[in-house]
Amino acid sequence: MKKSLLLAALLGAGVVTAHAQSSVTLYGIVDAGLQYTSNSVGTSKYSFLSGGDYGNRWGLKGTEDLGGGLAAIFNLENGFNIGTGNFSSSGTEFNRQAFVGLASKQYGTLTFGRQYAPTTDLIESYGPAIVGGIGTFPGDISDMDNGVRVNNSVKYKTLTYNGLTGEIMYGFGNNAGQMNGGSAYAAGLSYIQGPIVAGATYYRTNTAYNGGTNAAAIASTNVISAGYVNAKAQQSINAVAGTQLSPDIYLGLVYAYTQYLPSATSYIRHSVAYNSVGAVGTYQLNPALIVGLSYNYTFGQKVDAASQTSAPRYQQIAGKAIYSLSKRTGFYLFAGYQHAYGQTLNASGQIVNAQASVGDAMNGGSNSSGRSQALVRIGMYNKF
Repeated sequence: MKKSLLLAALLGAGVVTAHAQSSVTLYGIVDAGLQYTSNSVGTSKYSFLSGGDYGNRWGLKGTEDLGGGLAAIFNLENGFNIGTGNFSSSGTEFNRQAFVGLASKQYGTLTFGRQYAPTTDLIESYGPAIVGGIGTFPGDISDMDNGVRVNNSVKYKTLTYNGLTGEIMYGFGNNAGQMNGGSAYAAGLSYIQGPIVAGATYYRTNTAYNGGTNAAAIASTNVISAGYVNAKAQQSINAVAGTQLSPDIYLGLVYAYTQYLPSATSYIRHSVAYNSVGAVGTYQLNPALIVGLSYNYTFGQKVDAASQTSAPRYQQIAGKAIYSLSKRTGFYLFAGYQHAYGQTLNASGQIVNAQASVGDAMNGGSNSSGRSQALVRIGMYNKF
């Protein structure tokens, strides 16, 4: 059956008519796997995993030719749990993306809605997430694994000139009485020319503790950043530089800076920053098999400058192997190990030993109760 017929059934319409000037596409990814975690809140665990490589999703993408090189566009994308059939985010139907806008062949693209930040659009594909959610920086504190979407946002993306592409974005907090409450803003620039890749992005979300539509983006429930959930603001700078050494080999370097700013009610009394550095590489062994490896080191500031505690630090190594049966279907194997040092804040604001949490806890990872954690996952995906 053609996708247009599937779309017609999905929308409850009898017929979908195709026009040369406009189109609507149904697409998605279905991904399921199994995972072993050496330490998940104090014990080893074997578990079913929804989305071990790709987040499960289906979406509708549309365009209408308005003439003169101008087109109207939209994208609605839902995330779901293949193990339960539930939405990935309770109560949010199109949690992954929901936007509408205009695309011009002369001036670039302007979109409005719930959207990815420039980090995801411009540089994520060349950073630590090249080895999946397991490979990204601990807790994905710098949003290098597309964990953040910006609500009520306006985004402008330039055309690509001599390899350069830029983006700027602003997300309204819609928080009564506070202009900046829960708001966010971001910008980025990437350069892709021949074998060379480089790019940098900036992102900030404001006054999360006081609410607003982007409040949830500031920190997640993982043990890396749980103590900063009531910070006044979070800002990050990410940068990548890489080269395609040959058609089969890619090597890259990554840097990230993440800072949490104090509020009157936050657990921190001074700003706390984390610096992360890493190296990534992939090798296409044959048309069907690609392998990859990443290493990263994250070091933070002391959470209490007056105490005798030491600053939190994390070392992590991760690898992947993906075997493609076709352009749409493949099997994957991921493995990662992390060790934590020093002290940090827990979700109650207490100073505790830093705990390991391999990669992005939002992408199937879980919190360890100790200094070390190993994680292995296998699975398959199908794209449509």
